[in-house]
Amino acid sequence: MDVEWLENGGIKTILGPRPLTRVFEGRKGRRMWFNTLVGMHGKELSSAMMADGTEIPANIVKRCEEIIEDESIQFKWEKGDVLFLDNYATLHGRRPSLPPRRVLVATCK
Repeated sequence: MDVEWLENGGIKTILGPRPLTRVFEGRKGRRMWFNTLVGMHGKELSSAMMADGTEIPANIVKRCEEIIEDESIQFKWEKGDVLFLDNYATLHGRRPSLPPRRVLVATCK
């Protein structure tokens, strides 16, 4: 990641270019999706662009969204539920929800 200081005192982080998939050690050589393409596409400060700096075509992003949706599972949270997941093996997100919403997060290595 590169960092660029802005005139207004802010900071811009520059991540990439990087491949859409990656093989992580200890994952039996499985290639895993590891990119922010869908979430960042079209944002003002997007990391979702081609390696040459051009925008990724909208039809490609749309197809990626469709694949993610097709592979998604949903479940209803119940009081006391706890979820453990491996960030390297699971693409995760959430649907819009109504308050109150309380998220407690712990990360470990």
